[in-house]
Amino acid sequence: MLFSFAGLADQQLSGPIGLAADFGGRVQSPQLTGVVRANNLTYENEALGTRLTNLGIDGRFTNDRFDLTQLRARAGEGTVSAQGSIGLASDSGFPIDIRAQLRDAQLARSDALGASATGDIRIQNGRDGGLISGDIIIPEARYQIIRQGAAEVPELTGVRRKSDANRPNATQQRQAAASAGLFRLALRVRANNRLFVSGMGLESEWQANLRIAGTSAAPTINGQLQLVRGTYSFAGKRFEVERGMIRFEGGDYTNPVIDIVASTTAEGITATINVSGTAQAPQIAFNSTPSLAQDEVLSRLLFGSSVTNLSATEAIQLAAALNSLRGSGGGGLNPLGKLRSATGFDRLRVLGGDEASGRGTSLAAGKYLTDDIYIEIIADARGFTATQIQIALSRTLSLLSQTGSFGGSNASLRYSRDY
Repeated sequence: MLFSFAGLADQQLSGPIGLAADFGGRVQSPQLTGVVRANNLTYENEALGTRLTNLGIDGRFTNDRFDLTQLRARAGEGTVSAQGSIGLASDSGFPIDIRAQLRDAQLARSDALGASATGDIRIQNGRDGGLISGDIIIPEARYQIIRQGAAEVPELTGVRRKSDANRPNATQQRQAAASAGLFRLALRVRANNRLFVSGMGLESEWQANLRIAGTSAAPTINGQLQLVRGTYSFAGKRFEVERGMIRFEGGDYTNPVIDIVASTTAEGITATINVSGTAQAPQIAFNSTPSLAQDEVLSRLLFGSSVTNLSATEAIQLAAALNSLRGSGGGGLNPLGKLRSATGFDRLRVLGGDEASGRGTSLAAGKYLTDDIYIEIIADARGFTATQIQIALSRTLSLLSQTGSFGGSNASLRYSRDY
């Protein structure tokens, strides 16, 4: 209830807390003496899925401010701690100066976003307004691209009751409510790897460099995610992602700009798929080597033959596929994402058959042993197994090693750099 009054709905704080204090003076300059203590509070943010447990507070009222000696809590497998002061005098603009430390703290756990964080954050408030600033490292995060356009229902505007004519509209009410707890944002967020993006057929890992600005009521994100590795599935075909970038330009963080190029070899051609546009309105196009028309490329990918050899039923299916590319760009159920979450793997994907190694259609499951060592196990239904290990020697150089059950092993160096 109190969070709602402050314009911060969908949040709650529960548990026992002890308070012993004397309050006097005026609102403009109060005089307070006393203590606040708690050892087992729970804070929840329903929008982000944040949950802080074993939340302890040790603080003291001194004259016109509250000194936070120590705040500590568990956030998933990590911790959150803070110290600072909160001014209670209106004459001085209710000044706040709190410094918080995050250590592998899980701050988001929702269907679209899950993330842990390490870093330092400072929360300030004064006559010029509030500010939340800091530098945060993301050890691991998951972002689910969700396309919402197909499910949107148009809203009829310009209709109102006569009794509502003199009342503030909903937008004005929300703005007035939000202003009470409004803070400007100046945060830098970085992730060297282990930032997993999935959805729309994409299973990938990225690195990120983002800056979060705007306000706590309307945050904006600027920056980009660059591809580390990934695959893209379309029409049952697996594409290797050669170039990938997801760019946030300050608008809706659920609708970033996409620039992804992936390719595969099938039926004597090398087909390349280009995904552009935004997450909620993606544009997908095909080209090939040798150069063929888009319907010819898609025909070979879907049916394994030229468009001139298609049956009437296959021609209808091809037309439907082309129409879907012009409209929605894909989406749908992501069973591998659900399975990956249940098993705890960092990456889960389906691989096509490979005659050279004797591998059939198989499942690959990978996990980070450390920040620089990634191991992946591949298995098919015919008894083939293989183990791949990738060791990051530097930001641009990696050592790769693979051993298969049907004989043969290899090692290689990979150099990768973005220009």
